[in-house]
Amino acid sequence: MSYQVTLPLSRSTLQMLAELIRAHRRQLRSRWRKATPAEQALVVLAVLRHDPRLAHLGAGMGVSASTVRRWLLEAITLLAARATRLNRVLRRQAALGEAAVVLVDGTLIRTRRRTGRANRAHYSGKHKQHGLVVLALTDQTGRLLWVSAALPGRTADITAARRLGLRERLHEHGLPPAGDKGFQGWHKDVRTTRDCPACEGRCEQIVLTPFKAEANRPLTKAQKQANAVFAAMRCAVEGGFAALKHWHILDKLRLDTRHATTLLRALLVLTQHEQSVRDAARSSTP
Repeated sequence: MSYQVTLPLSRSTLQMLAELIRAHRRQLRSRWRKATPAEQALVVLAVLRHDPRLAHLGAGMGVSASTVRRWLLEAITLLAARATRLNRVLRRQAALGEAAVVLVDGTLIRTRRRTGRANRAHYSGKHKQHGLVVLALTDQTGRLLWVSAALPGRTADITAARRLGLRERLHEHGLPPAGDKGFQGWHKDVRTTRDCPACEGRCEQIVLTPFKAEANRPLTKAQKQANAVFAAMRCAVEGGFAALKHWHILDKLRLDTRHATTLLRALLVLTQHEQSVRDAARSSTP
């Protein structure tokens, strides 16, 4: 028995991925494949969006699960190569003006339990789950700009940002980052910086974080109001993560973790393409 499902994606996304696969096959001089580029693209998008069992999906195509996995890895590699690098993203945001603020946040992508030493490294004490930590940058409207490489689940958000050198790269382009309480203390990196080539002297970079109550020091009314305004501004970043996690393959990653970074960058490209298609449709509507 077989059944049909609806794939909630635009036809433009299918055509874009099919063209990438077609060009790749032409470069390899592939003479014959079980599926056409459009059929392979459709299978890959179905796996990314609905996360079905590969054996079940392959049975409908008359191929094995290993073939579907090979199609998937081939497609996400092609998509990840189109992901915009961080320097270009920051350069575009800096060109918007002095009022541009970049929202930064981290999330956990659940994975299966690991074995050996990797088991401890991939366990998040905050979420009480095994997974991978990913940082993302969005603009003030919640549009995804960039996602980081996947890091072990026990890595804190601020540690991941420091390991990636994110503050320094934002400072080079004059963009102030805005983070939640998990980034509290990020400003101390600025205080310990004596000389900065960008500032030609003492570093003057601003790191926006909410006020945090301390022992015997409750927040004042003004600080609570400032936190409310800050939270309203930062809620857009949750929409960016929601758009990324709408690809249900991230519900619980069953691929090998060495493919996680490639998968995330591929999903970033697809998410940005879907957003561009929706924006074009809205602008054309009278």
